[in-house]
Amino acid sequence: MAMFSIAMLVCSDLARSCDFYRDVLGLRVLADKRPHWIEFELAKGSSLGLHPKSDLLAVRPGSLQLGFTVENVDRFVADCAVLGVPIFQDPYDESFGRVAVISDPDGYPIQVGSPKRG
Repeated sequence: MAMFSIAMLVCSDLARSCDFYRDVLGLRVLADKRPHWIEFELAKGSSLGLHPKSDLLAVRPGSLQLGFTVENVDRFVADCAVLGVPIFQDPYDESFGRVAVISDPDGYPIQVGSPKRG
């Protein structure tokens, strides 16, 4: 079973968006990794990530990328492929663990990840 962990929002101005979520909404900054991303605490175990627009990520008001934690991202993505789920990005390593991006039925990107062990 997947567990919700993060919502990611693509923004046109990372600093302006950070100011809004921190100063206007009062969210606590968990990680400020500018120019790559900023992460805010939403509730225990869940967060909001802000990412700058890029060639792959576009600002689409009303859109966001959901993130879910799974026990083993490689096995999860392999199971998705068997089910015919489109894989946008194969599993890869990040500093916090292993992640991949799959597609929902409408083409919205869904990040799945497994935290780094130990």
